Amino acid sequence: MSFAVGQYQATTVETASPAQLVVVLYDGALRFLRQAAAAAEGGEIAKRGMALGRAHAIVTELQATLQPEHAPELCAQLDGLYGFVLEKITEANLKGDPAPLVPAVKVLEQLREAWAQVAKETR
Repeated sequence: MSFAVGQYQATTVETASPAQLVVVLYDGALRFLRQAAAAAEGGEIAKRGMALGRAHAIVTELQATLQPEHAPELCAQLDGLYGFVLEKITEANLKGDPAPLVPAVKVLEQLREAWAQVAKETR
């Protein structure tokens, strides 16, 4: 990564709203899940494991930062969805099969779109 790209990314994160940061996290998790699926299909075990680990870390962070005191029902639903995604990531890693990632990606894509709408409305 070039210095200019790194600076741009740092500025983007530093000036983003909380909703925009959540969208960035979803983008990262989706990117890593897609990389893991491609690596699994190509037989690249180490690359698959690293990508799954990164996706797992992002989803775990999203789950850990839920604030049920502000929206208990929404947080309970998100917690369940994040738990489902984490189970699918673990299953894909244990089996070495990208198939469990398909529903995980669908869930994250839908959540990403919802958060992107929130970010757009709160600008």
